[in-house]
Amino acid sequence: MIQSLLLEGLYKKYNISQLSFGAIHDKLGDVYEDFCVTILSDPSNLHNYQHGIDDNSFEFKIFSDLIDCCHIKDISKIKSIEATNHVPHRSTRGLSKTDVIMTVYYLDGGCQKIAISIKQSYAPKIAFAEFDVETICSEVGISDERLKALMLKHQVDKSAKYFTIEEKKELKDLLDPIKEKFVRWVITGSIEKNPHDVVYPTVLIKFKLKKPKDRYDIHIERGELSLLAYEVTSVEKYIETILYDKNGRSRKSGFGTGLAWTYATGSGGFKIQFKA
Repeated sequence: MIQSLLLEGLYKKYNISQLSFGAIHDKLGDVYEDFCVTILSDPSNLHNYQHGIDDNSFEFKIFSDLIDCCHIKDISKIKSIEATNHVPHRSTRGLSKTDVIMTVYYLDGGCQKIAISIKQSYAPKIAFAEFDVETICSEVGISDERLKALMLKHQVDKSAKYFTIEEKKELKDLLDPIKEKFVRWVITGSIEKNPHDVVYPTVLIKFKLKKPKDRYDIHIERGELSLLAYEVTSVEKYIETILYDKNGRSRKSGFGTGLAWTYATGSGGFKIQFKA
């Protein structure tokens, strides 16, 4: 297990060990947002990074990986870094896919804002979006009526179990020309590659948690947490791994999108949920 006094303190702050299993997920979102905000805002992490000092802490490793992923050219010109999880809504009034905004202040007076998406889960695939077909088509820009009809059939049936072989192929073929922007919208909330708005993330960090055998596995004892591993990547690179395998071949799953098409409890028949 990964050791982190900071993370241990946040688990205790949000009373994770006292929550019912069903209430844990949302609170863990708060925990890992606060975790990243604290790490990025800690001036000692920036100082150590600028001076090549590795303090061997888990927090510094995350800080370094996030800074490296942002491709900041001259670290010596950074004056300070701030971070917040207060993120505005999208122009559509929907929630932003950004969880933390990192602001880098430079010695010359300039600044750079970097939008970060934070995910944590026990499952190998994580839910990124859940919308009804009408909203999906409106935001992605889908006007093909046949494509809409097939997606609506999937929504109403709650899967493709009633699709014929021909219908599955037809849905895949109709999605093929737009699959990249479709996946980008699922992950970021925008079909644009460079939307230049902090409500659309450009960096993703995923925390892999231990799947509990029972609810007592989430108790914190002797500093042992349920965090097993993490991954920091650019959103663009993550989109590529969804769409293509390691040999560059298009994935066949999810009608060629590489996404898992499903639904959340209570939304079956009314919305489609996409996992990656």
